[in-house]
Amino acid sequence: MSGNSVQLQGKIVIAGVLQALTGLRIGGAGAGMEIGGVENVVVRDPVTNRPYVPGSSLKGKMRSLLTRALGKPLKTLVEPRRNSPAIRIHWCETEAEYRSGGRPCPLCRAFGVAGQRALEPVRLIVRDARLLEELEILDENGQPARKRWSEVNTDLPYTEVKWEAAIDVLTAAANPRPMERVPAGARFEVELLFSVYDADDREAFRTVLLGMRLLEDDYLGGSGSRGYGRVAFRDLRVMWKPVAHYLDPQKHPAVPLAEGRTVEEVIARFDELAARIPAFEGKQG
Repeated sequence: MSGNSVQLQGKIVIAGVLQALTGLRIGGAGAGMEIGGVENVVVRDPVTNRPYVPGSSLKGKMRSLLTRALGKPLKTLVEPRRNSPAIRIHWCETEAEYRSGGRPCPLCRAFGVAGQRALEPVRLIVRDARLLEELEILDENGQPARKRWSEVNTDLPYTEVKWEAAIDVLTAAANPRPMERVPAGARFEVELLFSVYDADDREAFRTVLLGMRLLEDDYLGGSGSRGYGRVAFRDLRVMWKPVAHYLDPQKHPAVPLAEGRTVEEVIARFDELAARIPAFEGKQG
């Protein structure tokens, strides 16, 4: 694909549930610090007051994990400042770097590059994930059970307050602080959209699925090394929508590729799934 010729073939839609398996904290603005005396608040929708997972947080974490997994070199996006560390990510600055090895960099192709350095359209869009009406907990028999938020008691609306303390190793003096978390069992509605332009996007799409799998064995949000932020993708639905579908949905319906799957199951069936997307074979979708 040249920089002067881009033709969208269609979009792959991944929809499903992101479930918190341990308490989840994605920090919000300090404006809510006075609520219950909590210093470290979670991000909330200002209209509904419900916690949500920003698409930028989900996409950024996946990109970070993939950068390390693929061994990509880092460049400084933001120089270090007083009380602010440097921000380093990977991006390809030139066409030669982008296509080193004969194929486009799957990370940059899927997730884009910084600022005005874009060589091609960004493939991946990650929506903000809204909190669902029901959470999933274990009943007295250790079996998963669904409950509405109105049926459970939480310290604050939709969240818990977890106290932590930094302990001085010499004096044993403690410095306790309250942390707001979305409790384990919370479920969020997720949607990822991947735009397909040519056959090289096949590997970029596989890279997105790899990022989802890496996230499940890492953490989302803050304090992951202390047990926060373990998540899992559940009930994934994957659908192919060729460009013709947007022009005439009745004549060209969307094509279901997977239903009610985990990330592992989607990856295990990747070749079968990809074979049903004509654009991955360089054909018109």
